[in-house]
Amino acid sequence: MKPFTERLERVQVEEKVNIPTLDGQGIANTIKVKVPALRDPKDGEIYYDDEATALLDKVKARHMGLLMPDQIRCLRERLGLTQHEISALLQIGEKTWTRWETGRERPLRSMNVMLCALNDGRIDVAYLRSLARRRKTGPVGSLLATHSPAILGSKR
Repeated sequence: MKPFTERLERVQVEEKVNIPTLDGQGIANTIKVKVPALRDPKDGEIYYDDEATALLDKVKARHMGLLMPDQIRCLRERLGLTQHEISALLQIGEKTWTRWETGRERPLRSMNVMLCALNDGRIDVAYLRSLARRRKTGPVGSLLATHSPAILGSKR
């Protein structure tokens, strides 16, 4: 008897991809996509490999208007920023950014709008840095810097 992985056949299947509504509470649309898959001839079970999963994810993201992980990484690299630097400018955790770049998570739609604006040149790094300076020097920023410098990532 052949091992499980050796008996699988390469096939093309049509998969339904549900596109959620803006509020995430329902399905706005269902799209059919042809993807490569593996089929077990013994029981007909279909399995998706990484290529198929990535293709389905890309279709869903495109229809939702979300940037793909490689686009997010390329944006940061084009801006000449480290993950730490861009995370600080966007006021998010560095691990959050890393998860976006690797595709383990997707940015919220509101953050995706910000990333698209940054990607399209509607806002720039200089503007984000000016916001960060205001946070540090404004009334709340001064209070935080005095009482909790770790919050702003600065030292006394």
